[in-house]
Amino acid sequence: MEAQDLPPNTIANAGIVVKANRFTSLGMGKVYEGALQLDPSTNPRQLNMHFDAGPEKGNTNLCIHELAGDVWKLCIATEGSERPSAFISTPGTGIALEMIQRVKPPAQ
Repeated sequence: MEAQDLPPNTIANAGIVVKANRFTSLGMGKVYEGALQLDPSTNPRQLNMHFDAGPEKGNTNLCIHELAGDVWKLCIATEGSERPSAFISTPGTGIALEMIQRVKPPAQ
């Protein structure tokens, strides 16, 4: 969320599954799906999230991202056409900063 820390119970079952260039995001009672387009030649690394299912269907979020070990840091422009340039979020900007911890899938 934009410049807010969310209480753990709000995002307890939230997560994102990435397979190849597809993502499914579960959180806050909604499912979002789409395609990821990465540009590893940029610094910071750029990522576009193209939503093709869920409440954001038809929208594209411009992002920057960084993967350090098992933590994926995303800075997402949730509105507008200007990509974030730094990993910060300020109220009223439409920029969200998320830190996502990798969880290993259960053994089958």
